[in-house]
Amino acid sequence: MAYFSGQGRVYIGARDVNGNPAGLSFVGNVPDLKVSLSVDTLEHQESQSGQRLTDLQLIKTKKGEFACTLEEWIQSNLELALYGSTTIVASGTVTSELLPNPITLGSLYLLSKQNVSSVVVKDSNGTPLTLPAAQYTVNAKHGSLIINDKTTGGPYTEPFKADFSYGAANVTAMFTQPLPERWVRFEGLNTADANHEVVIDLYRVAINPAKDLSVIGNDLMKFELSGQVLADLTKSAAGQFGQFGRVILL
Repeated sequence: MAYFSGQGRVYIGARDVNGNPAGLSFVGNVPDLKVSLSVDTLEHQESQSGQRLTDLQLIKTKKGEFACTLEEWIQSNLELALYGSTTIVASGTVTSELLPNPITLGSLYLLSKQNVSSVVVKDSNGTPLTLPAAQYTVNAKHGSLIINDKTTGGPYTEPFKADFSYGAANVTAMFTQPLPERWVRFEGLNTADANHEVVIDLYRVAINPAKDLSVIGNDLMKFELSGQVLADLTKSAAGQFGQFGRVILL
């Protein structure tokens, strides 16, 4: 008798025009991975015996569901969870970026970039006056600032303008991509059977966006991904691949 308890690595990636995996990415530690199969059926009851016995069952549809938990805060996982696309921002400088007018003391104002340095705030006089650095606070990594005093050293003419340098960053925008269809592979071990190896392929998974991003909490944040396992009609239903997926025992 062989039992199963799995551990291993999960890879997810796009499919090429022929329905084959186009290079899969390792998604990091996955503490939970589930595949659920179901069918919708049509049942027929006979009408002769007086007991309405079920004498036929036909399969109407076949369905598969996929769910996994991702733990690692990496770019490829973010893009899946957010239906996002990532822009790589190179370092550079910004000159005379306008701040809102008028400034409210103590409010947080966002700069257009993050990882900033050499921040200088000036006013809009013909000969601009520089606001002393002691009169504002810069959140350098986050790219924001708070002005605490806009009087001392003035009078100043608003709007204020900011000059700064900024460093490189990866920016993933939400909901910029269509529903992703991905090939999902599990390469693992059956720890309940002498670590015999197993491979599970799901050829075509339509992945839903993450249900929840628990940004503040006492536990490590996890991405809960789910999706529907779709039929891959480029494959034969009767062949060794099937049309939904396969389990390979090694």
